Amino acid sequence: ALVRGLGDVYKRQILGHKLKGNVFPDCFLGVSKGRLFLGQGSFINYSCFLDLSDDIVIGKNVAVGFKTTFINATHEMGSSEQRAGNGTSQPIRIEDGCWIGAGVTIIGVTIARGCIIGAGALVTQSTEPTVYMQEFQQKNKRIVSRQKKGSLAK
Repeated sequence: ALVRGLGDVYKRQILGHKLKGNVFPDCFLGVSKGRLFLGQGSFINYSCFLDLSDDIVIGKNVAVGFKTTFINATHEMGSSEQRAGNGTSQPIRIEDGCWIGAGVTIIGVTIARGCIIGAGALVTQSTEPTVYMQEFQQKNKRIVSRQKKGSLAK
């Protein structure tokens, strides 16, 4: 279902989602078995795609950039006659305090608390807490704990 302004309580109740944050217009929410759980102070920006073949749980104070894609569904690898075998799905979990850049693709993983995922990244493995991931490769860097202005802290 393409949702234009999911702030409407009626739409949330019908779809069974639990939203304490904001979902901006033009996000696609799949209509499968999964539910969206969005924590207090979090938002999902414009034009995101949420597969919802399984649950997507987003913690508190999480920022999700526009055109981010959440994919729960995949297939087992089949024989050479049919490579896409039986369908499967996995939940996606984004823990508290994360910042997900624009155009990120997240496939059935957990992004641990306090992570930053740079714009355009492809996330296919769960992360450790407070990791900065950039580019299309999964280059992980530990965020240095500093209290100086303009620095990233744990």
